[in-house]
Amino acid sequence: MLHELSLLFHLVGFGLLTTTTVAGIFLHLQYRKVQDIRSKMLLLRALKPIGLMSPIAMAIMLITGIINMTQIGVGIFTLGWLTAKIGFFAIAVISGVLFGTKSRKRGALAQKIVSGTAPPYAEEMLDELDKQLLLFYVVMPLLLVVILYLSVWGRLGAQ
Repeated sequence: MLHELSLLFHLVGFGLLTTTTVAGIFLHLQYRKVQDIRSKMLLLRALKPIGLMSPIAMAIMLITGIINMTQIGVGIFTLGWLTAKIGFFAIAVISGVLFGTKSRKRGALAQKIVSGTAPPYAEEMLDELDKQLLLFYVVMPLLLVVILYLSVWGRLGAQ
């Protein structure tokens, strides 16, 4: 029973992570289209709760992944596909942490621009942060596809 619940919550965590990533992509694309800084701030406020859901999804996946491993009796290096999946998951977590830091900087800088207390060249700094954050929306979906592929291939074909 524990194994089935753990698998269910693992899928829920993956679904939550995928949903937050897709929603983030759509809001970021809208953010890039908007020229007015006040409209950008509205979109950044909409992105904030979505960004806060990603660590919850990662934690659910980590905890349920450990439970799943103990339930089927394997270690980290027992199955090659699982080792690769854990590696890509770690890259996704690190990418998310770096993205969160850059995202907070972008939000704070945009807020300073709106309030009129921005440093010189704030618009250029905001554009640079936007370019860096765009990379996340390219990397994260690729990582999710690789993780999903390894999960399906490992469970169905490699065991």
